[in-house]
Amino acid sequence: MEEERVIAEFERGAGQKVVLRRTVFRGKAYLDLRQFFQADDGSWLPTKKGVALPWELREALIEALKKEA
Repeated sequence: MEEERVIAEFERGAGQKVVLRRTVFRGKAYLDLRQFFQADDGSWLPTKKGVALPWELREALIEALKKEA
């Protein structure tokens, strides 16, 4: 199983972005939406600000977002 795949990135101001990705933790897949910050060396590091939902709930999330559009 693929460990991580970035689905989308959204800029959130200087040195910040939000990343939507598929991750795997302890053998279970998740949809992870997390804030990242740019370190002094230019690399992007995740923060604790975010949420990880079981991958199986992604369709329900998409449907809920469509209802609000």
